Amino acid sequence: EQQQQQQQEQHHRHAIFHHTNAVSKSFPIPHPDIWHKFVTPTSREEESNRNNNNSSPSFWEQLLSSAQNKVKNNEQQKNQLVNDVTVQFDDATTGAQELVKQCQLFTQRSDDTTDGKESTLLPENTMMEQEITQHLADVLSYFQSVACNDNSNIKCQARIVSSIGKNGIKCPRWHADHVPVRLVMSIIGPGCEYIPHEVEVMGSSSNSRLVDRNALNTLDEDDTRIANDIIVPPNVNTEAVTSAKEGYAVLLMGRAWEVSSEGDFTDDAKLAAVHRSPLLSSGQERILLTVDLVPHS
Repeated sequence: EQQQQQQQEQHHRHAIFHHTNAVSKSFPIPHPDIWHKFVTPTSREEESNRNNNNSSPSFWEQLLSSAQNKVKNNEQQKNQLVNDVTVQFDDATTGAQELVKQCQLFTQRSDDTTDGKESTLLPENTMMEQEITQHLADVLSYFQSVACNDNSNIKCQARIVSSIGKNGIKCPRWHADHVPVRLVMSIIGPGCEYIPHEVEVMGSSSNSRLVDRNALNTLDEDDTRIANDIIVPPNVNTEAVTSAKEGYAVLLMGRAWEVSSEGDFTDDAKLAAVHRSPLLSSGQERILLTVDLVPHS
């Protein structure tokens, strides 16, 4: 039964992965200055605390709170996870609209939020909101065209995470995803690093690859640096590794769409794309969009 399910998943693999396991397409980011709001630590928690406290804090409470916040800010300011938004969708436009809404990118009229009235966008933000929404819809639609084979009944999931510093390094170790396909796109900051199939087998000897696939699958090593040097040896030409740029949507074929028998690492075997998160410096901003198929329950 498991073999039958694997054959069915392979059957639905998109033809775009016939000769490769990683495809990149440019979607230039509109209004990156607006996106920077999503990576800036918000004051929502502070506002919530003010709303929940009816009495004003004493002088000593204010002094203590100020000192605690200063220490906390010094520790977290340069390395922190700022925001994390996840939306499920089957229609790309609806999914994009919900992402923009959940990310709270736009300023709202303060005079419309009183007396139970609906909040509305400021007029100057309306056009920017439409352009950002359309941009996200184009990316989500691109994923659907490959992952769903134009089947509109398949549900997808989009996630946008903003971070500062090393907390944005989600997966620093070389790995392959246990999914059919995943889209990864950096909105702000560096994108993922990956080694396409055609590069992995280029110039390799018979039954050999630039990536040690045995180590990738079975290596028991806790030290990420050591593990990475084993999976992709340091003597491998740095040009073999592609570093995605901002606005480049990278479709990475996962293990569920592999075409090979167990242990077959020959050049003809189409294996899942090997990739990892880029190194980030302290204080470096990053916003990452990932899109996946929602697993069957």
